[in-house]
Amino acid sequence: MSEKKSNSFIHGALILGLANLLVKVIGAVFKIPLINLIGDDGMGYFNIAYQIYTFMFIIATAGFPIAISKMVAESMAQNKEKEASRIFQTALTFLAVIGLIGTGILFLFPNALESLVAVPGSSLGITAIAPAVFFVAMASVYRGYFQGRQSMFPTAASEVIESLAKLLVGLFLASFFMKMPIQENLQTPIDWVAKTAQSSYVRTVFASAGAISGVTIGTLLSFLLISGIYLFTKKKRIPLTTEQEKLRSRKSILKELILIAIPITIGASVSSLTTLIDMGTITRRLVTRPEVLSTYAFMFEEGTDFAQKALEEGWAGLELYRQQAATLYGMYTGKAQTMFNLPLTLVVALGMSVVPAISAALAKKDAISARSITESAIRIAMLFAAPCAFGMSLLSKEVLYILFSDCNAKAVLAILSIAIIPVAIVSITNAILQAYGKVYYPVINMVIGGCAKVLFNFFCIPYLGIDGAPLGTFLCYFVIAFLNMYHIIKYANIRFRWSSFVFRPILAAVLMGAVGFVMATFLTPTDFLLSQTVSVWLKRGLIVAEIGICAIVYCLAIFAVKAICKEDILQLPKGEKIAAILTKCKLIK
Repeated sequence: MSEKKSNSFIHGALILGLANLLVKVIGAVFKIPLINLIGDDGMGYFNIAYQIYTFMFIIATAGFPIAISKMVAESMAQNKEKEASRIFQTALTFLAVIGLIGTGILFLFPNALESLVAVPGSSLGITAIAPAVFFVAMASVYRGYFQGRQSMFPTAASEVIESLAKLLVGLFLASFFMKMPIQENLQTPIDWVAKTAQSSYVRTVFASAGAISGVTIGTLLSFLLISGIYLFTKKKRIPLTTEQEKLRSRKSILKELILIAIPITIGASVSSLTTLIDMGTITRRLVTRPEVLSTYAFMFEEGTDFAQKALEEGWAGLELYRQQAATLYGMYTGKAQTMFNLPLTLVVALGMSVVPAISAALAKKDAISARSITESAIRIAMLFAAPCAFGMSLLSKEVLYILFSDCNAKAVLAILSIAIIPVAIVSITNAILQAYGKVYYPVINMVIGGCAKVLFNFFCIPYLGIDGAPLGTFLCYFVIAFLNMYHIIKYANIRFRWSSFVFRPILAAVLMGAVGFVMATFLTPTDFLLSQTVSVWLKRGLIVAEIGICAIVYCLAIFAVKAICKEDILQLPKGEKIAAILTKCKLIK
């Protein structure tokens, strides 16, 4: 693969990776104070609405950005500028209709969706987030078009603006409601004139809906920004030649878009549908054996916010168990899953960048470049995922403490973190199979993995409690990753060197993990972190030092075990200069 091609591929991934990292940081800055503001139960209402929105959003848009980027990349590889423009216009019209349908469903049937997940109080948030489906559907068309041209800046800029708006608007509205004093004799849930709430439960429900309104405003601003970039740069995309380009009909373009997008959408929907079923199975299966709730009894005991709300609302019996289950779900999704999703930033960027890069190479019948991009993407994903999985698992209580000042979710995060490795592999291999035109294999594999997760949750959560949910996630993605790799080996004709792809990165991560375990055991044990006599800043300083030392150890370990090679370095911008320095230092050959 030429330096120009590899730089284009990696450069695009780096732009998206940095943007996604910034988005994740903004998301953490949003969710961390939000959790502290509305509590685990409020996050339960928030995440129910957000996950339902995500499911509707994936149905409306998941496959189309990838399909658009693939088709546009193939057209641009053949210098068909006008055809690329027609692909964009056709997709924009179609996605506008799909987005309106998705928005309408959320807006018209919030109560039915609330009943589906059996978490009272979530319907208001579902209504608040309904318009976001339309705005994000429209923005996704522009993102797919720009990615197909291997221009990643518009996507990056729109994602950052979306996150900033979510942060500012969402926290402002959540804070507005949570500051309302309680007045129990109100005839309505909220007195807008006096700015008072009927109960702390009502206040939390409205605060969670206000927080999720930030998502709606963010998607609107994202759509306005990326459409503005498109209009501003439109003149630069007008072809200079006057030759008549034979254009495909809009009908044939739409047909190909749908044929590519539907299996991708189904595969993505299975993942989101599994999350939706996860919501239902976790809350419903936890209450079938209420004794499993006692594992986290400290979250519901007298003196906690939950106990106060239970007293105010008169929760008892099954209703009390349901609210406890909703609170545990909020802890799991708000804390453990928030931290779990953070390290996958670069992997998501690689997946978005790899589809147009491989598609363009295949359109030019350059199988060698396509294989080289495939190998590089999987190897980089593994090198990044392995230390994140081991590090976050072993330092779960430290990571949670530094951000949330408690360690309630340390067990579920420790288990969930190990799933970072198969999730990263699934993210990359899905994109690779789609780029090779094997769009149905990820669908079939996701269905198989999703069934495994649902069955595991159904039978095991009543006995394992909320700690069973992350085990189901690991099982699900391990199965999918195994099947995806099998199909890539079979159809892309790639013979992976398993020692460099899997064993060496994991060995380097284990060496790093051993150092992290020793430090966590002797420097920051749980009793030390929860001690009221030790300075908070001293605790956080030690945690940051532990994480920094682990990062240094891993960097040294990947060179010591030869988990990284010269060809990986050459994929980076200025890769030749970096490789020369590392060769001189005898870190690579």
